[in-house]
Amino acid sequence: MRYRIFALLGLSGLFLLGSIAFATAQSEGVEVSDAVCSPALETLWTEASHVCIGKPVGYLCNGGSAPQAEPAGPVSNSLASAGALVEVGVIESITTQPLTLDTGGLAWLRVGDPTFTGLMVGEVNLRNVTPPDFPAWQSMVVETGPDALACGTAPGNAFVVQTPIDPETSLLRTSNLVINGTSLVLNGTVLVQTREAQTVFVNLGGVSSVLARGQEQALLTGEQISVPYAPGDFSVPAGPPSIATPLDVAGLTNLPVGLLDRPLQLPQPGYVMTQGQVNMRTEPNAQSGLIWQVPAGEVMSVLGRNPAGDWLHVQLRNGLTGWMFAELLRQNTGVIQTSYEATPLPPQRYGTLGTNARVVAPAGLNVREAPDVQFGTIVTLPLDSEVTLLARSPYSPWVKVQTGDVVGWAALIALETSAVISSLPIDYDVPPPPEPTRIPGSFGNAFPDPRNNN
Repeated sequence: MRYRIFALLGLSGLFLLGSIAFATAQSEGVEVSDAVCSPALETLWTEASHVCIGKPVGYLCNGGSAPQAEPAGPVSNSLASAGALVEVGVIESITTQPLTLDTGGLAWLRVGDPTFTGLMVGEVNLRNVTPPDFPAWQSMVVETGPDALACGTAPGNAFVVQTPIDPETSLLRTSNLVINGTSLVLNGTVLVQTREAQTVFVNLGGVSSVLARGQEQALLTGEQISVPYAPGDFSVPAGPPSIATPLDVAGLTNLPVGLLDRPLQLPQPGYVMTQGQVNMRTEPNAQSGLIWQVPAGEVMSVLGRNPAGDWLHVQLRNGLTGWMFAELLRQNTGVIQTSYEATPLPPQRYGTLGTNARVVAPAGLNVREAPDVQFGTIVTLPLDSEVTLLARSPYSPWVKVQTGDVVGWAALIALETSAVISSLPIDYDVPPPPEPTRIPGSFGNAFPDPRNNN
C-alpha cells in the first residue's frame, strides 16, 4: 500500500512531503540533512542571482519570497514576485522572510547616493530613518532575526553593505552611512548583525571605521566591532564601540558571497603585517613565482593557510593576493581554519551566470586561436550569440570560450557577461603574445634618400 501511495504522488508529491517534513523539523529545532539542504539552497541562490544580479542602482530587487514592506498597498504589492524592482526612495521599511528549504528572504537594496548595495539574507528588517532633505537610506535601523535555518550549510541572517569600485580610479568608493545610530564610514564590505542588545559590524574587505557616542574605531578586514544598545531599541547606541577584535567566523559560516555585487573570498580572523620586505609568491613554497616584494609596514588580511601552517595566503588593500612565509610576518590573528595546498579560485556567480556570455559586438565576434588579434580566426559569431566561458588569458583581456564544438579565444570587450572574470582559471597553455612590430629605423635598417635618384 505504501508503494502505491508513493507511485501516485510522483516526484511533486515526494517534494511536498519533503517540504512538510522539513517544516516540521524546523519547528521542532531539528537540523536538516546537508544532503537535502545544500542543493535546495544552491537552487535558491541561483534563481535569485538570475533575477537580481546586474539590476540598476536606485532600486530594491526582491530575489526570494515576498517581503513585507511599507507603505502597504502598491509598494508592498509590487515586491510580491521574485525579480520585482521598486525605487528605493518610495520604500519606508522592508522585512525579508526567514530562509526555508525552498524559499526565503533575499533582497538587494542598491542606493545611488550614498553609493552602496545592501544584501539582505534571511530574516532582516530595514527601516529608513533618514531626515528629510537627505538622500533616502543614508540613515537606517537594521535588525536581523535571531534564528537561522536548522541546516549545516545554511547562513545566518545578515545584512551586508558594500561599496563599488570607481571605474575611473579602480579604487573602492567610500560612503558615509548611519546604521542603528552608529556612523559607518564604509570603504569595502561590512556585514551587520544584531545580537540581543548589540550591533556587530564585521569587516569582510577594505578599511572602514565605526563612530558612536563620540568615539571612533578603525575597522580593518578580518576584524569586528560591537556597539551596545538598550534591550529592544536599536535606534540609539547605549555606549561607545568596542575595540576591534579578530572576527568570529561563526557569524560568516556559509554566507553566499556569490550574491554580492562584488563577490569576495571571506577573510580569516585578524590581520598580519610585514616587519621588513617580504616576497609574495604564487604558491606556498619558495620556488614558486614571485608576485611582488611587499615593503615593511604593510597590513594585510588573511584568506587561508597551507596545511602545514608555515605559509599564509594574504590579501593587500589593493586586492592583490598571494602567499607569504608566516614566520616573516607579525601576526594579530585568531584561529585560521581555512587551509588548502593550492591557491583557490575566487568566488564565482551561481549557476550559468558564472559561465555564460553574449556577443555584443555589432559586427560579430572573431573567435581566434590564441588571445590576441594577430592570431588566426577560427570562426566569426554573429551579434547575440551565446558562448560558454572556460578560462582567461595570462597576458591580455581575452577569455577562452566554447560554442558548440569550437573552442577558442575572444576579446572580452566584445562580450557581455555577469561572470566574475577574475574568478575564471588562467590558461597558461597558450602561445606567447606576439612581439610588437618594431618602428622602422629602430633596429639598424637604412632607408633610401628620396633626393638620391641613384
